[in-house]
Formats: sequence, C-alpha cells, structure tokens
Amino acid sequence: MTRTREDLAWHVAGHAYAATMCGFPVHKLSLDGFTESDLADRGEARCLDHYTMICIPEWTAVPGPHAFANGREALLSMAIAGPAVELLHRQISCVVPNVEQFTDDWTQALKAAESLWPDEELRRSILNRWVTSSQTVVCSGWSGAFYEDVVARLINHGVMTGSEVQAAWDHMKAREADHERKLSRTRIRPSGIPEHPESLGKNFMVAREYWT
Repeated sequence: MTRTREDLAWHVAGHAYAATMCGFPVHKLSLDGFTESDLADRGEARCLDHYTMICIPEWTAVPGPHAFANGREALLSMAIAGPAVELLHRQISCVVPNVEQFTDDWTQALKAAESLWPDEELRRSILNRWVTSSQTVVCSGWSGAFYEDVVARLINHGVMTGSEVQAAWDHMKAREADHERKLSRTRIRPSGIPEHPESLGKNFMVAREYWT
C-alpha cells in the first residue's frame, strides 16, 4: 500500500489518540523512526511500532484477570487505531482485509486477540466487529481537534514529545467541555419551567393574596 508522509502522520496520530484514550501516555512520536539515542533515553517507555513510543501504566502490572484483559484490549485498540485513522483519511473502507495490509499493526492486534479469545471462530467474529467499529471510536466527538494539532505538528516537525501530545489532548478536551457548556445554556427548557425567577412575571415574590 503506497502512502505519503501525510498518510503516515494520520496513522501515527491514530495510535497516539487511542493510547492516550486508553491511559497509555505517549512518550514520543517520530515520522522518521527512533534513533539509537531515542531508544537509549526512553526509560520504561515501549515502542508500539516504529513511530510511536508509549508509557506503560502501573495498573497493567496488577495481578489478576481484570488488569490483564483491560491491558490486552487497550493494546488491541491501539494497534487497530493507526490503520483505522489512516484509512479514514484516505477514504478507504476500514475492514479486516484492508487493516491486514498493515502487517505490524495487525500482528499486534492478533496477538492481543489470541490472548483474550482462544477460540478461533469467536476471535475472528470479535475482530471483525472491533475493526468495523474502530473508526467510530477513534473519530468521535472532538477528536478532529486532536488530529488537527498532531498531524500538522508531525508534518512540520517530524516529531512530537509526550507533553506535546498531552497538550493536544487537553486542548481537545477543553474545546469539547466549552462546547458542552454553551450547549447546556441554549437547550430548550420544558414548557412551564422558567429559566430565571424573573420570568415568573409581575407577581414574582408577591404574596398570593395580593396577586392582581
């Protein structure tokens, strides 16, 4: 599958969105891959792919099936999100045969799925649904504001730090919250319920016996 640098930027932004959404903070993004210096200085961060480095949250180390399942589901979401967002940008259907062309991402998704659903028929069915619904998840709400920031910065600079990615996420959430506040102020109130006490009319706070 032939791709441009802009296509790759959207792909990487998709991974970054899903990672942040799932609670795996981004350590660094790079359209040119990571240098030996990047890998030496990454600390506890891990490479999701050649262009995306994430931090592993402490809760994934908690013993028990709950943390294990949540961690594998997060990895599955992160792996598929890159192809899903790139395919959306390129106006190509997000279906399993197209996602499979992203070999590294699909291999990660399969490994995560195999650890969750050993039965092959069940796993295939769940993966099909997961892939087809992935664009709805990573391209919902105000996600466009996040991609607008991240894609532009990656194209212009080639790299983003984790703090820059988090700032883009916070900016998106702030715009979403501001929109919700404005929307709540303009919602139509049920009939008969005044928005302000003054709208009760001239008899507001006048004893009933003195109503005119």
